[in-house]
Amino acid sequence: MKKILVPVDFSEHTEITCMYALELAATYGAELKLFHTYFDQIILTDTTFPDTLDMTTLYNEQLMREIFKQAEAGMKELQEKMETRTKEKNLANVTITSHVSGGEVEYELLEIYNDFKPDMIVIGTTGKGNNLNVWGKVSTFIIDHVKVPVFTIPVMKNFKGFENVMFAADLSEGNHKSITTLIDIFKPFNNQIHTVHFCTPLKASEANAKMKKLQSGFEKETAEGKIHFNVIEVEGENQDTIDQFVKGKLINLIAFQPHKHSLVYMVFTRNITKKNLFATNVPLLALPVGKS
Repeated sequence: MKKILVPVDFSEHTEITCMYALELAATYGAELKLFHTYFDQIILTDTTFPDTLDMTTLYNEQLMREIFKQAEAGMKELQEKMETRTKEKNLANVTITSHVSGGEVEYELLEIYNDFKPDMIVIGTTGKGNNLNVWGKVSTFIIDHVKVPVFTIPVMKNFKGFENVMFAADLSEGNHKSITTLIDIFKPFNNQIHTVHFCTPLKASEANAKMKKLQSGFEKETAEGKIHFNVIEVEGENQDTIDQFVKGKLINLIAFQPHKHSLVYMVFTRNITKKNLFATNVPLLALPVGKS
C-alpha cells in the first residue's frame, strides 16, 4: 500500500479520521493525501438578499476567492497538524500532501481518485454539524464508484486499533477474495479475523455448508488461530444479534462487500436502513467486490 486518500471537511471529526489514515500510512510507509473540495457555485433566488445588498457584488469571483482562501487556510492548518504528529511519532516514512478544489463533491472526489490512484480511501461518515445525511451519502457514493478498499470512520473519541476484525460474509462467490484482501491489509497488525454470517434458522443448514466450503480455503490461517468462521442464527432482532457479537468479540472494525442490493449492504449502509452499525461507532471497511 503506497497511497492513501483522505477526503476531509475540517469538522471536529476530521482529526480522528486522519488518525486512522496515519496509522495505516505509518505501517506501510505510504503517501497520505488530504483532499478537500468546496462547492464553487452559488445558486440564489431574488428573495435571498435584503434590498440593501447588491446581488451582483456577492455573486462573483471575489466571493469564490474568499471561499477558496478559507479552504486553503483550513487545509494548511490540518496538514501542519498532521506533519507535527508524524514528527512527534518519528514517522519519517510517511509523506503528507494535500489538495483543495472547487466543484461538486462527488465529481471532484472521482477526479482526485482517478488522478491520484490511491490504494485505499479513508473518509468520515459525519461532516460538520454531525451532518450524517450529506457526508454519509458521500462516503456511500465513493464506495459505489471506486475499486479500492474504503474505510468509513464514525464519530469516535479515540483510535481503536485493528485487533479484532469482523468480516460480514454473505457467502457469495467473492468472499474468498475479500478475506484474502483482509489478511493482506492487516498482516502487519497480527490481528484476529472473525468471518461471520447471520441467518434465520431455516437457512442455517445451507449457510453452514457454504461457510465450511469457504473455510476450506484458509486451513493454514484457521489452524494458526488467525481467522475464525461462524454462522449465527438470528431468531429475533437482527441488529441486536449483530451488536451482541460486536461487543462480545471486542470488534473494532467491520469489513463487508458492498453489493448494492444484498442484505449485507442493506444492513451496513446508513442511507438504506435507519438502524445499522454506524450506531455502534465501529469503523467499516468496504472491500471491492470480486470473484475468487
